[in-house]
Amino acid sequence: MISFMKPQDSRDRRPRGRGFTLIELLVVIAIIAVLIALLLPAVQAAREAARRAQCSNNFKQLGLAMHNYEGTHNVLPSGRASSPLVWSSLAMFQPFLEGNNVFNALNFSISPLDVGNQTGVRITISAYLCPSDSLDRIHPDFGPNSYVANAGTGVANGGSFRPQDGPELVDGLFFDKSVVRFAEITDGLSSTAAYSETIRGTGSDTSGAKPVDPVRQYAQGAANTPLTDSFCEAVTLWSGQRTREWARGSFCFATFNHYLTPNSKRPDCTSGAVIGRFAARSFHSGGVNLLFADGHVRFAKDSINVATWRAIATRNGGEVISADQL
Repeated sequence: MISFMKPQDSRDRRPRGRGFTLIELLVVIAIIAVLIALLLPAVQAAREAARRAQCSNNFKQLGLAMHNYEGTHNVLPSGRASSPLVWSSLAMFQPFLEGNNVFNALNFSISPLDVGNQTGVRITISAYLCPSDSLDRIHPDFGPNSYVANAGTGVANGGSFRPQDGPELVDGLFFDKSVVRFAEITDGLSSTAAYSETIRGTGSDTSGAKPVDPVRQYAQGAANTPLTDSFCEAVTLWSGQRTREWARGSFCFATFNHYLTPNSKRPDCTSGAVIGRFAARSFHSGGVNLLFADGHVRFAKDSINVATWRAIATRNGGEVISADQL
């Protein structure tokens, strides 16, 4: 008996497509999420490395300006000119930072706060801003600042950078009415700090036992009061005006000292424009950029020994500091 079989449909011979199961899809999504999680920190780290390098480059330009200024005038500029003029060293450096237009807009014979200087002091100078700090202008009338001049240890004169009657007690390079020459830096230019960086403020002042923003605010006590630990701990007014402006040389704007180590957990504290404990601060991981008087830039770690940190703040303290201590 002959049987006839129905020919198989050609469509039946084609391989059947197979889709993803739900479990496989979830696995793929999980793998992608892991890859993104691994990639993002690397991208952020690369970006921060670039920002830190740009910040360091700003310091190198500032170092060149400092040397050109001292070579021209045979003295470093004052950390703060005599009151009521109170111009900062950063303002004096403008002709040496290709800032002739800014310099020409400033009238140094009157106060930075005078109406005649409104246009000049409002200018934002990119060379004075660290790109790791997210804030730009914190007050509409002033150009902001990230870089601050070394007034000294903050120990020898009770945190003040105003010279007292009698022997000089301010031990840094830039202080009130200072006239320091390179020849007077007997500790050596390569061992003496000139500038570091700090974090810009919020622009808002608050009150209370603790600051609203402990990183960007500082304790603002009664003016011209000697600083002690108990005084700073009892302050209930918190200022957000840190480095609000580059033009004035007061502690909260363009000057710091080495009383506190970099990025100290203790809040900065002041009892006026010329008395304070203002630390070097940054958003760089683990430390701050530091410009030395010879023009070289180092990264000072948060973990630096306080004695070493204060030693590199003095111009003629006689300390011997090795590179591996920084």
